[in-house]
Amino acid sequence: MTDRAGQEEPAVRPSTLVDRSDLPGVRAREEINILLRAHDPEVAEANLAQLTDRHSPLLRQIANDRQAYGRDPSLRRNAINALGRIISVENLNLLTELATRDDDEAIRTNALIALANTGLSLAVPLLADAQDSGNPMEAAAARKGLTTLADRLGTDTVEAALRSGQRRIGPPDSTGGATTSDTAGS
Repeated sequence: MTDRAGQEEPAVRPSTLVDRSDLPGVRAREEINILLRAHDPEVAEANLAQLTDRHSPLLRQIANDRQAYGRDPSLRRNAINALGRIISVENLNLLTELATRDDDEAIRTNALIALANTGLSLAVPLLADAQDSGNPMEAAAARKGLTTLADRLGTDTVEAALRSGQRRIGPPDSTGGATTSDTAGS
């Protein structure tokens, strides 16, 4: 006698083999996921070098996907690193948003590092502001980022970017063009 005597056979759901060549978006996402998930640092570095501007829209989507971080933290982190290598207005805007507004301190820290690694002086004011963060990881990343930029661009360039990146107090005409540091001694 069988163990299944008197039981109904379970329902079998028919399946269909999906040809992924008909789904270029899915194939592109899988390709990027594979490149971003490398564990060996040398392989990861080589994989990041393969990513180009054509990958940017998907990289921005992954970097902005808070749910992906819960499933695979390295995926979102590596997407942020890749965006820092592919310099475009959209990528820099997303990195800035992540560095200043993301809920996760590790993501904010990673975005600060990616911005510093761009080698662009426009990251200096953001990094300078982040030095004052109450989060020690963010503050350390900002200090290290400023040091990285000073090494790449020169100390004079970073100091000039700090001076030009200072915020004005009140409406532009209220201080006669003075910056915060100009009015601090008044």
